[in-house]
Amino acid sequence: MASRDYLEFQRQRAEEALARFMDGQKGIPERLAAAVRHAVFPGGKRIRPVVALTASEAAATGEGDPDAALSAATAIELLHSYTLVHDDLPAMDDDDERRGLPSVHAKFGEATAILAGDILQAMAFSAVAGGSPAPVRAMRVHGILARAAAGVVAGQAEDMAGTPLTEERLEFIQRHKTGDLFMAAAEMGAIAGGADDAEAEALAVFGQELGIAFQIIDDILDAPADGAAPEATSCLCLWTPARAREMALFHTREAVARLIDIPGSPACAALSDLAETLLSRIK
Repeated sequence: MASRDYLEFQRQRAEEALARFMDGQKGIPERLAAAVRHAVFPGGKRIRPVVALTASEAAATGEGDPDAALSAATAIELLHSYTLVHDDLPAMDDDDERRGLPSVHAKFGEATAILAGDILQAMAFSAVAGGSPAPVRAMRVHGILARAAAGVVAGQAEDMAGTPLTEERLEFIQRHKTGDLFMAAAEMGAIAGGADDAEAEALAVFGQELGIAFQIIDDILDAPADGAAPEATSCLCLWTPARAREMALFHTREAVARLIDIPGSPACAALSDLAETLLSRIK
């Protein structure tokens, strides 16, 4: 199967698992439930759950758990959805649109949006709780998800600090606000696939480097076309567009290099192709 078809297959698996999980949620007040579904569907490219599922197959040892991989993919997308809901709030980025639709707070009000983000984060942990029955594996996955959730908040706090942007601040924001979710996706998927410690670490680094590249690429694509100043924490506040492209290429290469530590498989090839496809958006 070609990498593009393979990745699309994994995206469909992630979409179906997410829909099944959401359909099973009961006891949520109607307005809040509607706000949560608005946040989750229709989704974007589902890159993070695709990374989780593909990483689980890249590390597959015959001791993996496909259900745990689907649970990890669902959890990381729910956590990502929560971060977007809160990012859009008036007190944060104050965005009234998300993917061409009203953001959650614009459609349902600020209070409901805050609660929708809160319950999405709780749902993420509920999703992984329904994954692997192996206690040690389940504890590792919970810990990874918790660290990612904390890292994203730390990255967002630094993003909003309002102090002059430096190379150190930029790296912190890139590594935590964006990179930590990608790292968690790959590492949780690896553990679900039965990876040993070395493979799990290699895939975790792949994920974080991919996430940093992803953020740089987004900054380049989001640059104002009219020559206006970029967002205050965009890498383009410090780097020229050419330098930003160099850094996107560097982090993409760093991500792909980590796959050398994993035995060759179609899943590894697909992860490499995914990284190159994201980079091609700015070529």
